[in-house]
Amino acid sequence: MFNLMIIDDEPIIRKGIRSVINWEELGCTVCAEAEDGQEGRELIERLKPDIIITDIKMPEVDGLTMIRDIKDVVPNCKVIILTGYRDFDYAYQAIKLGAFDFLLKPTKLEQLHDVVKRAVTELKTKASSDPETERLRKLYEKNLPLIREKFLYNMLTGVATGSQSVTEEAQQLGIDVGLFQVVMVENDNSRDAQDDGYNGNPLYQFGITSAFEEAFSGFYSVQPVSLNSRRTAFVLSPKAEAAKSSSGAAVCCIENCCSNLQNMVKSCFGFGVTVTVSSEGFGFGELSVKYRECCEAFKHSFYLGSQTIIFYDRIGSQIKQNDAALYECNNRLFELVKAGDVDGVSQCTAELLTCITSMGLTDKEYIRRFYFDTITVINTIRASALIADDSLPPQNAGEGNLYNMIERCDNVGDLNGLLESVARRAAAKIGDYDSGSMKLLLRKAVDYLNKHYSDPITLQQMADEIYVSPSYISRMFKKELGVNFVDYLNEIRISRAKDLLGDINYKTYEVADSVGISNPHYFSKLFRRYVGMTPSEYKELLSRTTFTQ
Repeated sequence: MFNLMIIDDEPIIRKGIRSVINWEELGCTVCAEAEDGQEGRELIERLKPDIIITDIKMPEVDGLTMIRDIKDVVPNCKVIILTGYRDFDYAYQAIKLGAFDFLLKPTKLEQLHDVVKRAVTELKTKASSDPETERLRKLYEKNLPLIREKFLYNMLTGVATGSQSVTEEAQQLGIDVGLFQVVMVENDNSRDAQDDGYNGNPLYQFGITSAFEEAFSGFYSVQPVSLNSRRTAFVLSPKAEAAKSSSGAAVCCIENCCSNLQNMVKSCFGFGVTVTVSSEGFGFGELSVKYRECCEAFKHSFYLGSQTIIFYDRIGSQIKQNDAALYECNNRLFELVKAGDVDGVSQCTAELLTCITSMGLTDKEYIRRFYFDTITVINTIRASALIADDSLPPQNAGEGNLYNMIERCDNVGDLNGLLESVARRAAAKIGDYDSGSMKLLLRKAVDYLNKHYSDPITLQQMADEIYVSPSYISRMFKKELGVNFVDYLNEIRISRAKDLLGDINYKTYEVADSVGISNPHYFSKLFRRYVGMTPSEYKELLSRTTFTQ
């Protein structure tokens, strides 16, 4: 499609030109209108139209001056003069400036249609005569869906904002966001996959996207955005009929469509999906706000359960006020278990009970699911920390037994007592680690560092990897190896860097990046601290040694 701009100081003329011709049939789209040459010039510089229909006599800046000013900006643009002035001098100047044609008002519809058609034909001929331009055009059209998705991904995640330049880019990509809602779908089948956007089966994500578009296509325009291997966001813009309905009817429509989606995915793929729905937004500037609402709603699936539909607007105000404290308390409990702090575990579970009670949740299944997930995580911490103890109670035997024990609990107090019992036992065993267990954990940590030294590893990430607290792993390195975690990781990286510096094919900054240090300046300082010379000096020393040999 070729972009066409209309410039005339009479609104009725602009409206008439826009309305009376079937632009789509000609392969054109009207990208903008302007009421004088000054506004037209600014729009032309920004939008780079292929065809311009303009008057000559206009306030501020006339048509001829505008054509003269924009010749270098859009050298291949077809400018069609449409004016009521019959002065031959105007026509002569217009043609001299490179105008494509000169029409007098009032003109016949057929004349204007034919002139635009000829302009389009010439544009197509020029485009097809340039093989490289045609190749790039086809490549762009082929990748346009991915470009649109990347644009929306940046808007949702806050990489880009709703500025003027973003709005212009959206227009060029054919993306229009007026009234909208964000719906986010999480694949419950891949909860154990790493959240890096590439793991997991991509066919599942494709299937979910197709099922979603089928479920919503009758009522909404759907723009999918892949977030990672587990989650896909969809920007929903209501179609004409849906836009006229009340907000209550719209919510009911979305809920029914989400339910149909869950049924389709379950039927076709054999697993469930959890869905979150934002409140309504308007315009590009609110995309990131509604994205964050969906992410916030996902936090509530921890106690609402998976394979549910969670509307951000429906999250009770009391829960909103208390859920931060709930998650903080829960995460603190996990850290206390990792640290082997039995007394701290008892105090934390008491705080957790107070927090749960104050939230006023009435659905027992939600609460039971919360305790089931919490105890499962603690048992995973205990198992992953390589604790072997046959004397633990039956809840460690498997999910089935644990679920039965939770089902037999009649109240939150009993559930919390069960959690405290499991957490205290796990913490006690971690606290009783002997030196042999520590060395086993240390070997696991060292093996991990030797494999992943090129990644941006932190103490917290390392602790999470072997299911202990950061303070515990820090003490472990200092006690067994005589150095702290950071020094040990740096020693591995510098050792690998020394090997790579011996290869003349590697530049210093490439070596730095290969060993997980993205800042070349910091790498140079670190190398000097550990080796006593800069990487360049070390390379020179190696080359001299090689030469003398």
